[in-house]
Amino acid sequence: MTLNEVKAKVGVSQLELNTDTDADNNPTDWMRRWDNDNRVAVSIHKDLVGELQADSNINSLGLQTETRKGDKGDYTAYRIVKYSPAEATL
Repeated sequence: MTLNEVKAKVGVSQLELNTDTDADNNPTDWMRRWDNDNRVAVSIHKDLVGELQADSNINSLGLQTETRKGDKGDYTAYRIVKYSPAEATL
């Protein structure tokens, strides 16, 4: 999956990301997009952001999806990941 395919699946034309923080408000190695109106979060590791900035045509991306409980109710959480090719196929 490419970055454009990921963005289409989460329903955005671009990902506006900010550094995420932990429970103590310290910055993490993750970046996040939050859509409060639709209750959707998109997270991606900073290393992968750097890779995609250098080459937006990476086609080994995946999208992990889960429903989480938040202070104001459930929300959909997406995590963009990069998969390594299989070393063997049986």
